Amino acid sequence: MIDDPFAPFIDLQEQPGIADEFKVEKKWRYALARRAKFHELDALSHLNHTTFLRYFEDARIGYLMLHGLPAPAPDSTGSVLVRLEAHYYQPVFYNERLLITVRTEKIGNTSIHLEYGAWSAEKGLASHSTSLLVMVVTTTGNKERVSDEMRASIAAFEGCNY
Repeated sequence: MIDDPFAPFIDLQEQPGIADEFKVEKKWRYALARRAKFHELDALSHLNHTTFLRYFEDARIGYLMLHGLPAPAPDSTGSVLVRLEAHYYQPVFYNERLLITVRTEKIGNTSIHLEYGAWSAEKGLASHSTSLLVMVVTTTGNKERVSDEMRASIAAFEGCNY
């Protein structure tokens, strides 16, 4: 399993056997592989809740860059996390293998609603999250419209109209 957040993602449409192994629902396509590390555990010996959020962030950045989000630079477009909601269903323990998935729920004028899942090879869905992002000009914080190119790329990838 790759543990580099910017490594190529796993396309679950092209590798359905991986989706089956992790019990990932068919509606997900973009995934990153992770393994629970010792330093990510809490006092109860399971993956700390904040680690899921870091995994979701890795997936979010990779997903958005796949669809045209530029690398951070002065006056470039970036995204700001406005809202995040997380649900934790099952504990994840040391060395457990995970798939982290992300997909787009909705695209507004300047915002994108994303959904995430953390899927354990042993247990299925361990955590689920949703977020609201607003596109901004990095240096000013001014809102920026979601580009037509990004919107089209996400729509083609997800097989949806936004």
